[in-house]
Amino acid sequence: MDRSENRFMTPTEVAEALRVSNDTVLRLIASGELPALRVSPRILRIPTPAFAVFQSGLIPARRSVVRRRRTAEVSFGADERLTERQPA
Repeated sequence: MDRSENRFMTPTEVAEALRVSNDTVLRLIASGELPALRVSPRILRIPTPAFAVFQSGLIPARRSVVRRRRTAEVSFGADERLTERQPA
């Protein structure tokens, strides 16, 4: 697979390119030296341009991540109200 066509790399692909272990790549990500995106709780992806900057010896500025939590409350309109379910 040609890396120039992919927008993102897996930690395993980065480890192979750098000739280090997966754990080393994960440590680089955790320290902020190598930017990565968390796609799901278990999946990380490294943007190819960020990897190229890292390979050149530069450390990209760490960007803050905005996290929004959903509220547990349900909001109702002016004419709506919560009704209890009737047993079937």
